[in-house]
Amino acid sequence: MDLKRRLRRRGRRLREWSLRHVQPLAPGLHNLIFFRLRRFLARSQGLGRSLEWSDLRQLFGSEAAATSRWQPLVSVIVPAYNHRPYLEERLNSISAQDYPHVEVILLDDASTDGTADALRAWAGRQARPTRLVLNESNSGSPFRQWRKGLELARGDLIWIAESDDSCAPDFLSRLVPLFSNPAVMLAHARTVFVDQAGQPTGWELEHYIPELGPDFWRRPSTTSAHELVQRIWARRNLIANVSGAVFRTARQYPLLGDPLWESLRICGDWWFYLCLARGGFVAYCPEALNYYRQHSSNTSVGLHRSERYLQEHLLIAEKVSTHYALSGSACLAVQRELKERWSAHGHPASDPKAADLIAGLDSHAPFMHGRKPNILMVIYSLVPGGGEILPLRLANLLHGAGYAVTVLDCDQLPSQEGVRQMLNPEVPLVVLKGLAELPRLVRALGIELIHSHHAWADATIAEVLQGASSIPHVITSHGMYDTMEEEQLERLGHLLTPWLRGVAYVADKNTGPLKQMGFEPERLCKIVNAVDDAPIHPVSRSSLGLPEDALVLCVVSRGIREKGWQEAMEATAMARSATGRDIRLLILGTGPELERIQQLSQPPWLQTLGFRSNARDYYACADLGLLPSWFQGESQPLTLLECLAAGRPFLASDIGEIRSMLETSAGLAGMVIPLEAGRVPVRLFAEAIGRYATDPELLVDHRARVAQAAARQGGAAMLAAHEQFYAQALSRA
Repeated sequence: MDLKRRLRRRGRRLREWSLRHVQPLAPGLHNLIFFRLRRFLARSQGLGRSLEWSDLRQLFGSEAAATSRWQPLVSVIVPAYNHRPYLEERLNSISAQDYPHVEVILLDDASTDGTADALRAWAGRQARPTRLVLNESNSGSPFRQWRKGLELARGDLIWIAESDDSCAPDFLSRLVPLFSNPAVMLAHARTVFVDQAGQPTGWELEHYIPELGPDFWRRPSTTSAHELVQRIWARRNLIANVSGAVFRTARQYPLLGDPLWESLRICGDWWFYLCLARGGFVAYCPEALNYYRQHSSNTSVGLHRSERYLQEHLLIAEKVSTHYALSGSACLAVQRELKERWSAHGHPASDPKAADLIAGLDSHAPFMHGRKPNILMVIYSLVPGGGEILPLRLANLLHGAGYAVTVLDCDQLPSQEGVRQMLNPEVPLVVLKGLAELPRLVRALGIELIHSHHAWADATIAEVLQGASSIPHVITSHGMYDTMEEEQLERLGHLLTPWLRGVAYVADKNTGPLKQMGFEPERLCKIVNAVDDAPIHPVSRSSLGLPEDALVLCVVSRGIREKGWQEAMEATAMARSATGRDIRLLILGTGPELERIQQLSQPPWLQTLGFRSNARDYYACADLGLLPSWFQGESQPLTLLECLAAGRPFLASDIGEIRSMLETSAGLAGMVIPLEAGRVPVRLFAEAIGRYATDPELLVDHRARVAQAAARQGGAAMLAAHEQFYAQALSRA
């Protein structure tokens, strides 16, 4: 059966499934899923197209121009040391930038030629935010100055403008729009090599890296870091000069605290670029916007023919092999380059300093030198929900543990900025024009494992990739399959069981539907939900108009009927009436329930606050978390973990694994109330709230148990469990 007929048939089946499965979650969503799926799969004629490695802009659509609505702050870092003759031209080129939203950070590394005085005078004349930091003694490393600037920077984007270079006035306004594609981690412009007097030397980028050919340098492009490494970046530094590049903020890379990186004199920038671009894309603007000055006091240029450069080049080769999946031809090219450079400097290729590393670049080892697999984390949309927020947190944890992880947003619902902000900006985020482009994306990124978290995404990936790719695919069931009927489970089982390498689940009740779909026990793995270690900054009660002596309840969930917002309001009203106590209710979240409630006359003790990305800060403001849910797919609610992390007990329905999540050696860190005929018993919730309101010791006792309950569900344990899960999936044939 041809691909088009197969996709059409599967589309009909998925529509039938969505009518039964998604409709209870959000009215009308089933139609959206069906029509979006049909639209994406209709584009699948291009699955077999070859990948044009040098330009992937067609995967994402045209980049939006920077406008007044999207003007990210750019931190311009100027590290200076004894560059007084060139400083005026450099600083004037920064002042002349026609991009308005910048801050400038001037760093002097104990210059002895009057550079500090010139920086001080210039800073005093600037209308734009400008900071000047003067070292009393020389740091001994340009990369220590880079780190200092990055620690001070507040911007979303960073431009390190070296103090002896200069640029065109539209340098930033041409490069910043390229970052409207959230997968672009670094953008660079054409660099012109100039002499001490600022005149072109005649040396061009085509001479700097001739292997790329002239067309590469003459056309705009968006290219994956993975492909650039295969083609050239593993053996030559693609970025001739840091002044010609802009990149996303880089505050949390382990590299920044590495003394080895700080000790480098020549190749530290190369190592830095490879780290920050990993898992993402590099954009190039062919306009001549950057002027790289070549002069006798240029330290890095002077060292390029020294043995130190050879040693640092060897180090970069080692770092590339531990961070990127090098192809066989790329390994051979790196080996050849190292041998030629080593021999050209009068050293035999068998020199023990180089021989071990060169021989160790073995492309046949799947994860050589301890390299970790490249992971594509797939989410349905950037919207609130456990199946959307947990993968973002997992991506952050994997990134911090040294994985190349890329998040793919299937973009099925309008994104919420607060959810987007939960993803570390150092993790690339891809939004494709259509999921039919997925095979091209996984090739471009060198993806070695796909992890999806939503039944729609699970099925769509299986449909699109079967026959086009053999990338291992694992999923996590957050409870969605629990809501499906037998017939839908059987049909999806036929699609997914031959395809998936492993299935994680968060609650024991998830296993029934998975086994019904045909998954053997050895492919199932329980991994409990967890939260990260983000700091908590409690929202002040005064900012919300809450009395200090009131009992404050907090509900944080999706705004759907089954999450019990109405029951929470009714129970709170009953408890207030029965006890005479001042009991307040905060509700955080978005969805149909928020719209419904906001159309009603709200009592003064109720506040609906919409979505908040810092839920823990609101829980910390409250006395008690509340979730009177009767949602059929409830498993291990993340919101409960947020509440425990904030140090507050929890009152909830006895559903999913809520009871076990609250268990401690001293009893529950809160209360659970059984459903009655599948619905929330409002009266019992009101009585429980009343007990907390009238018995302060009960609240103190339950709060004392929270730390023990929270300790079992930390991010480190979740990361370790996923690493083992991935290793098992990759080992399966």
